[in-house]
Amino acid sequence: MKNFKRQILLAVCGVAVMLTYSCSKDNPLNPAGNCFGGNWAEGYTDELTAWTAAIQEYSDNPTVESCTNYKSAAKNYLDALDDIYDCIPTASRAEIDQEIKEAKADIDQEDCNNL
Repeated sequence: MKNFKRQILLAVCGVAVMLTYSCSKDNPLNPAGNCFGGNWAEGYTDELTAWTAAIQEYSDNPTVESCTNYKSAAKNYLDALDDIYDCIPTASRAEIDQEIKEAKADIDQEDCNNL
């Protein structure tokens, strides 16, 4: 769980950035109208909820199974953020893309078998 705080920070920052901007059909930040009608959170809410539950479970019960569930939920959340990538203002994309890649790499390095 050494990367736990970093991943939580990424989650919070990702949500904050995405909720800061809006997308309407006529908005250049909403290419082809794929930004959930301006409600970006709709694109990742389920995954964020599942990841939050997995974090709590892993924190309360650090087993191989809860670790595996945590890693899977974290990757699903990060993949959901990738799905709304086109909604993110161009100026923020490189930084967010790098953070997502780093978070995925950190998750891959977490060894669930050494608990």
